[in-house]
Amino acid sequence: MSDSKTQQQPTKLDRAEAFAELARLGADRAVVEFSGGNDEGGPDAITLFKGEGTLRTLQTWWQAGDPDNELVALSDALSDPVFEAYGTFAGDFEVTGEVIWDVAGKSVQMIRDERSEYQHSEELV
Repeated sequence: MSDSKTQQQPTKLDRAEAFAELARLGADRAVVEFSGGNDEGGPDAITLFKGEGTLRTLQTWWQAGDPDNELVALSDALSDPVFEAYGTFAGDFEVTGEVIWDVAGKSVQMIRDERSEYQHSEELV
């Protein structure tokens, strides 16, 4: 029989709780690198920083039994702005970017480079 605590995904954190968890872990910022387009995408890496140093990286996808299971809710909260902006990444485009969580300023900034192959033309025939 498996332990239900390790099999259950943690509760979702709101932004205030995410900032509090980052502070508890000693991070002054978190950077979520992401990419996607053409019906797939999401976070590629989540890194916590203190000053110029890296504190740790977080899992980008939850799996039952992960040793960092208690950090899954934080990973999900830090990734939320990516999914709020792009959903399932459906469409003819490609995007790469970062979401930067500044703990001291309690701000979240998204920097992105988006490209589209879509061309629009109109002509009388």
